[in-house]
Order: sequence, then structure tokens, then C-alpha cells
Amino acid sequence: MPRPDTTGSARKILLYGDVDLNIIDGSAVWLVSMAEALSRTGSEVCVLLKTQVTKTRLLDRIADLPGVEIAQPGESADIEALQPRTAAQRMAQLDAQRPFDVVIARGAQVAAHVANSKVLGPKSWLYITDIAHPGSRLSEKDLAVLRRTVGQCRRFFVQTEAARSYVEATIPEAAGKTLVLTPMVPDEYFDLRGGSPGTGRKLRAVYSGKFARKWRTLEMCSLPATVGEHNLPLAVTMIGDKFQHDLQDPQWSATMEAAVSSPGIDWLGGMSRDEAAKEVSRHDVGLSWRDRSMDASLEISTKVLEYAALGVPPMVNRNAQHLELFGVDYPLYVDDDSTDGVLSTLLAARGTLAELKEEVSNRVRYYSISASAARLKAYFERSEGDYARSPRSKQKTRVLIAGHDLKFAGELVSVLEMRDDIELAFDHWTSLHQHDVKESERLRDWADVIICEWCGPNAVWYSNNKRRRQKLIVRLHMFELNGPWMGDVAAENIDSLICVSQLYVDRTRASTGWTGTAIRVIPNAVDVMDLRRSKEPDHRFRLGLVGIVPMRKRLDRALDLLEELLDEDPRYTLHVRGRMPWEYPYEWKKPFQREAYLEIFDRIGRSPALRDAVVFEPFGPDMASWLRKIGYVLSPSSDESFHLAPAEGMASGAVPLFWQRPGVDEIFSNRWTRGTTSQVRALVSALNGSPRAYAEESRAAAEYVGRFDMRSTGEAWLEEVLGE
Repeated sequence: MPRPDTTGSARKILLYGDVDLNIIDGSAVWLVSMAEALSRTGSEVCVLLKTQVTKTRLLDRIADLPGVEIAQPGESADIEALQPRTAAQRMAQLDAQRPFDVVIARGAQVAAHVANSKVLGPKSWLYITDIAHPGSRLSEKDLAVLRRTVGQCRRFFVQTEAARSYVEATIPEAAGKTLVLTPMVPDEYFDLRGGSPGTGRKLRAVYSGKFARKWRTLEMCSLPATVGEHNLPLAVTMIGDKFQHDLQDPQWSATMEAAVSSPGIDWLGGMSRDEAAKEVSRHDVGLSWRDRSMDASLEISTKVLEYAALGVPPMVNRNAQHLELFGVDYPLYVDDDSTDGVLSTLLAARGTLAELKEEVSNRVRYYSISASAARLKAYFERSEGDYARSPRSKQKTRVLIAGHDLKFAGELVSVLEMRDDIELAFDHWTSLHQHDVKESERLRDWADVIICEWCGPNAVWYSNNKRRRQKLIVRLHMFELNGPWMGDVAAENIDSLICVSQLYVDRTRASTGWTGTAIRVIPNAVDVMDLRRSKEPDHRFRLGLVGIVPMRKRLDRALDLLEELLDEDPRYTLHVRGRMPWEYPYEWKKPFQREAYLEIFDRIGRSPALRDAVVFEPFGPDMASWLRKIGYVLSPSSDESFHLAPAEGMASGAVPLFWQRPGVDEIFSNRWTRGTTSQVRALVSALNGSPRAYAEESRAAAEYVGRFDMRSTGEAWLEEVLGE
């Protein structure tokens, strides 16, 4: 095994799973794999056990790993098993003895207790795999607990991109903090190989894992009894010793125990994970289809990945996760899971098993422990190592953010929260013009640095009421320049005015005459790592438009483009995300704007082509998930200060489409800018006519937007706030 990375100061991690390592199942295997992966990141890892371990088959693998130590459930041996609350208490006890940088916990109940801890919550990275799906199965109580848990933790793990999309759509607090942590397969499994399936001997099928009704293990045991009817010599091996009790069928476990002793079944009992892997590698096919009720799962079986890594093609359900993993033409999908159906599928695929061995192994290399460790290391460095954290002095800098709308300040808040030498507070204005004056006065007297998000009446109040010792930073976006309050801003008391583009630096100076005020460009921030996710099929035929209010957003141009593209290919759709114009009363009450929007909606309704190709979707925080289906992000606006949506789209791998407007080339270059809708259409047509050309533009866009990544913008903000 490669030595872990030991450069720099070792990260201290506390790892706990609400699992019993005496029993080999997916959750226990996860805990061991996670410990190994964390060791490879160069971290010091303390693995807290839930129970006293008497069967060391799993624990032996990590007992001697570099940087890994094992902590018992309690300081004395009289604690047999930790309950969720006592587990969180034990974790807090360990943290008090030697503070950890990261606390990782798996299990819904223990995660809730950890997140609720004032000490553990802010540094907790939580993993919950049993979130009910679809959302209609989540009770209001369970959803409330999840929202509170996710809202209080530092990061939240899920198994797949599909699970991340679901979680972020269901739990708003998860957006921006959810990370994909796939099941993991030991690296050496990719080097274990059995022989090729023979033509003159029995085909060897194997199942390894727990025995459960929905896992169809009873049906697997019935295969040898009917193989004669299919002229398919078959030997079936069953590995495992956990017989799961089933509430719907209380007799099932007893029936299953009898079935593993049936003629034609070679039951090997329980084995360590590595012993089981060696045995599995000697087989020709892995049995891993499950009850149809599990097809909606957003997770992927560790056993499926192990079979594939070992070069043993698995028989699986044809569901979304497996289709993405193995492709649509994979021959071992079980569409009919009757005994006859399974045997017919196996018989038809027998001639392809030899060539499938290497193919399935290559498809799952992404899930190796070493690859997972590299991703984990990147997650840690991104989350906690992006910015220098060493305090300049024992005195923390007290930073106050004041404003009515912080939707563009999320990355700024994250940057400031990461710092050990910053104490952060907020003056939440109830509206653009309204605030609690006494609360603002209290917070003003507390702060060393004040940041006014938007140059609105908040900037008027703070610029006229700040103390001499305080630094005042104001960020101006766009609409403020037309505000009647601008003449009341005490510009001479603003230490730094931040604009998101040079265009608005110039416009601000021309409009205000503030020649003595320091004005600096810090662009809007984009979380490139969070936004870069795998795309859904047919994304190249989906156009995305985020925000249609006010009218300068030019929804009409987007419709013009869609109509031209539909003349070429009926697959194109336009996905419009954001609030509707009547949700902005100050805009909807303007007669000209209201009539213009009504005409646009009437146009869509009267056109059969548009009516079936335009999708309006509500505003939500899960932008990264939404962008997975989008191939082109539109920016048809006639005027913008920056326009964050296309930048986010570029980070996701979508190609941006800009209509010419002041300042757009300066921000985004002229590579994706066109003067007319027909020219924009020509660009889309050319790219979709060549997948290679589209891929090149996608890569170029993702590379270009790196200049707006939250790391570089965060450093610029820290320079302003702390003078670094």
C-alpha cells in the first residue's frame, strides 16, 4: 500500500460509524475503508468503536495503518455498545482531550447529536445513507430533524450524484456543503483475477454479503435446482453468516438458513472481507440483483463494486445507478427476476463473460480506496486549507456584515467563517430601508470591520454612524446607482468600495463623483469544486436561463433562440429558473413591464412549439444540481454588472452564450459572445454538430471561470478585511 502523504501539519480526524465491526456488512466495511482512505490523506485518524470487538476480521485491516489508532467505546471495558447520544458524548470527551480538526460520523441518530453539539457541530462531516426517497416518504418531523442536522454540520456526505441532487432539492441547507463520498474498494482487488469462464465446465456464480429477503438471496439458492431445464451447468457459492430477520415474513430467516444447505449450494459461512474477495475472484459471475422496490435507491452497492473490481461481472437490476455505471448495453441486467428469467439472462450472456471481466473492472476504478483518498484530501484542503488561518494576534478581528439580502454573499461568509482569527456577526435588515436601530447601534459598537452588502440605506446609516477606529467596506452591485439615497452616503467615511466589475467602477465614479473613495474590483465568487459535477444525458439540448426579472434579462431573446433551434431539432428545451415577475411587487406594478411580460407569456401559450419546450422551474439553492442537466447557460441581458449565472454554468461544464452588451467581453472574453440571436444559434448548431467541439468549449469555459473561484476572490476579500 502506498505510504500516506505526510507533508505539512497532520490533520486530526475523529471517525465514528454507528456500526458493529463484529458483523460484516456494508456499513461496517465502509468504516474500515474510510479509515484506510483517511490514512492515505496523511491525516491522524482516531477510529472510535461502537462496540467491543471480539471478531477482528474487519478491524485487523486497519489496526496497523500509519496514523490510525483505535479508541474503545469507553475508558473501561464495561460499555458493550454506544447508543447515539452516548456516542456523541464519548466523541466530545475525546475531542476535549485533544481537539480534532474534523469529526466524521455515520448514522442518522448519532449525526443529529453530533451536529447539535456546539463543539462538534461546526467541524462535523456527517454521513446519512437511509434518507427516505422520494421526498413524499419523509415525514415533517424527519425532514425538520434533517434540516437542523445538515444546517449545523460543516459538510454532508452522500453516495452518488443522484443522491446529492435529491438531498439538495429536499434539504435547502445542504446546498453548497454536500460532497459525494462513494463506496470504496481496496486497491489490491483490482489485481485479483480468476481464470476465464470455461466452455466445458460448470459456470461459477457467487453471492457474498448479508442474507436478506429484498436482497433475493433465497431466490439465488433456488437456481441450481432448475439449471437442468436451461442446459446451463451452474455452481452457486454463498458467503456470509448474517441472516436478517424480516418483519413482513417472520419465518424468512429460518427458511434462508435451510436454503444455504440445499443441493448445489456451497455455503462457506462468514469470512473476512479480504478472504471473501479472494474466493469471489475465482468465480465467473456475481449475484447481486435485488427486489424491484429497491430500484429507486440513489445509492450503489459496495458488493457490486467489489465484484466488478475483482473482474467478476455482476448480475444487477436495470436501474439508473447501474445504467450510469455499466452502460445501456450491459448483458447482465436482470429484467425478469424469476428463477427462469435469471437463468435465461445468464445463459444469453455466457459467451461475453470473458471479455466483460476487464471491462467491468476498469469501469469501477474510480471507486478504489486510493482514488477516494485523493478526493477526500481535496475536499479537506478546499474546505479548511484555502486560507491562512494563523491569528495575527490573540485578539480576534470582529467583522460585521450588514444588509437586507445576502444571496451574493455566501462565499464571502464562508471565507470569513473559516478564519480562526475572525469573529463574525450579522446585522440583518428586514428590508432595504428597515432595520432595528438599537440592534445596529449595538453591533456597530462591537465591530472592528463593517461590511455593507449592497450600497443601500444600510451604507447610508453606517457611513454616517461608524466610529473612527472602524473600517467600513461597502459592496455596490448595480441597482444602487439609481437609488435616491446615494446622495446621503458619507463616501468620505468609506474605506473601500467594492464593485463586481470594472464597468461598474467606471459607472460609479461617473454617477457619484466620489473621486476620493478607494474603489476596487472583486468579482462575484463561484464555488468551482461544488459546481463541477457529471452531466445528465442529452444536456447539450437543454438551454438554461436563470432569472427573468427585470425585463433587461431579455426572456424574449431566449425564446427567439429556442424557436430557431427547434427548427433544426425538436429535442431542444429551455429551462427558466427563478421567481416569476409577479413575485416582485415593485416590478409587477409597473404597467409597461407587466404588459411586456404578459405578451411574452401569451406568445408561449399561442405557440405549440414553445408551449411544449419551455419549462419554468422555481428558484432554489440547489443550483449545482440543477446545472447537471443544462448544456448551455444563456446570458441574453441588455445590461448586467457581472451576471453570476453564466459563470456558475461555466464551472458546471455548460457552455455560456452571451449577447453583446457593455462590459461583457471584459468579464467573460469575447469567445462566447455574439451580436445577434441568429449568430448565437449558429454557435450552438456548430457545437452540437460536433461532440468533440462541444467538449472543447466546455473545457475552455470551465478553465476560464477559474479566475472567479472562491479561493482567489476570498483572498482578495481577506486583503480588504484584514489588510493581508
